[in-house]
Amino acid sequence: MKLLVALIALVQLIASCVAPTPSAPPDAQMPSTFRGTASTESSLGNLPWRQLYNDPVLQSLIERALARNYDIALAYAAILEAEANLGITAADQSIFVNGILQAPYYITSGNKPPGAPENEFGPQAGIDAYYQIDLFGKLASATGAARDRLLSTEVARDTVLATVVAEVASAYFQLRELDDVLAFTEKAVTLRSDALRLIKLRVAGGESSMQDQRQSEQALYEVTENVPKLQQSITQTENALSVLTGDFPQDITRGLPLQDQVKMPDVPPTGVPSALLQRRPDIQEAQTTIAAAAGDVDVARKLLYPSITLGASAAIGWQKANYDYSNLPPSLSALNPVTGLFYGPLGLFSILPQLLQPIFNGGKIRSQIHLAQAQQQQAAVSYLKTVHRAFAEVSDDVVAYNDSRARTVQLGLYQHASLDSVRLANERYENGYTSYLEVLNAQTRSYQAQTDYAQGQLNERLALVQLYLALGGGWQTQ
Repeated sequence: MKLLVALIALVQLIASCVAPTPSAPPDAQMPSTFRGTASTESSLGNLPWRQLYNDPVLQSLIERALARNYDIALAYAAILEAEANLGITAADQSIFVNGILQAPYYITSGNKPPGAPENEFGPQAGIDAYYQIDLFGKLASATGAARDRLLSTEVARDTVLATVVAEVASAYFQLRELDDVLAFTEKAVTLRSDALRLIKLRVAGGESSMQDQRQSEQALYEVTENVPKLQQSITQTENALSVLTGDFPQDITRGLPLQDQVKMPDVPPTGVPSALLQRRPDIQEAQTTIAAAAGDVDVARKLLYPSITLGASAAIGWQKANYDYSNLPPSLSALNPVTGLFYGPLGLFSILPQLLQPIFNGGKIRSQIHLAQAQQQQAAVSYLKTVHRAFAEVSDDVVAYNDSRARTVQLGLYQHASLDSVRLANERYENGYTSYLEVLNAQTRSYQAQTDYAQGQLNERLALVQLYLALGGGWQTQ
C-alpha cells in the first residue's frame, strides 16, 4: 500500500514538471505608422460595411451574397467540421460506457478429456466502462489544440466574409462605371449622327467637301464600335455579381450613380498600426494556428510519459452444457440428469487498472515531437509573413487612394476643358475660321477625357474598397 501511494506521488510530481509549450505569437516589431499620408485618429476598418456602402441596392446585394455565396457556405461548413473534431477530441476525456450482450456457443469435437462438454452455451448481458486518467494533460492539450483550430476556422470565415463584401462592392462600382461610359457613349453617338446628317446636307449644297463627310463618318464609327463592347462588359459584370450573390446570371438592379457611391474622405483614416493585429481576421487566424501548433507539441511531448487507464466490467450470465459420456463410471452417473440444463444466473465483475509506459519505439515519439515543433515554427513564420503582408497592403492602398484622388481631380479639369474645346471648335467651324478636322479632334479628345474621368472615379472607389479590406473591415455586423 505504501508503495502504491509513493508511486502515485512520484507520478504527480513528474506531471507538475511538464511545462506547457509557449503559444504566444512572435514579436512582429511593427512600425509606428503606415507608409503614406493617412490619419491615425480613427480607422476605416472599424466601420460596419452598412455604414460605408450607402447605396440601398448595394446593401441588398451584399446581404444576398452573405446569405447565399458558396465560398461563405464552405467556410461555415469548415466551422461545423472543426466543431465536430473538437467534440471527438474532447470526448477522450470522458468515461466510455458500453453495453454488452453476447451469446457464445462452443462445440468440442475429437478426443475430449474427462468432464469436457460436447457443446456449451453461455449468454451474458452487462456493461463495460473505460476511463483514461489525464494525469499529464495530454488529452487536455489535444482538446485545447482542437479548440484553437475551431477558432481558426471561425476567423477564416471572417476573412471570407470581408473578401466577398469587397468583391460585391467592387463589381457593383465597375457596373456603375460601365453604365456611365455607355450613357455618354450613346449620347456621343446621337450628337455625331446629327452632325453627320448636317454635314451630308452641307456636302449636297456644296458648302462642305466629301472629306468632311468621311471624317464625320469616322468620328461616328469611332464611338459606335464601343457600344457592343460596353454592353458585353456590362452583361459579364452582371453575371459575376449574380454568381457572387448565389444566383444564376440575371439583370442587376441599379441604385445610386457612381459619383454618389461612398463618402470619399480627403485623407484615408487608417488608425494606429497596432490595432491591425486585432482587426484583421487573417492575422487572428495565424495567431490561433500558432496556439494549435503549440498544443500539438504538448501532445507529442506527453506521449513520452505513462498513460493510466481504469477499466471495469459487470455482467450477469447463464451457462448451458451438454455432456456425452459413453463410458461414465457409476460414481459419476449423477451428471447425466443435469446435462442440457441452464446454470445461473451468474454474476461477473472485474476491475482492470493499467499503466502503460513507452520504452522503445524506434524513435517514433521523438520524431513526432520534432514534427510538431517544425510545424509550430512554420506557423510562427507564417504569422510574421501575414503581418508584413498586411502592412504592405495597407500602405499600397493608402498610396493608391491618395494618388487616384489626385489624378481624378486632374482628369475632371481635363474633361471640363475638353468639353469646352468641342464647343469652341464648333463655333470656329460654323464661322468659317477652321476646318471640320479641328471639330473631330476636339470630339475625340473630349470622349477620351470623359472615359478617363469615369475610370478615375471608379479607381478612387476601388482603392477605398481595397483599403477597407486591408484594414480588416467588411466582416463586422452592425
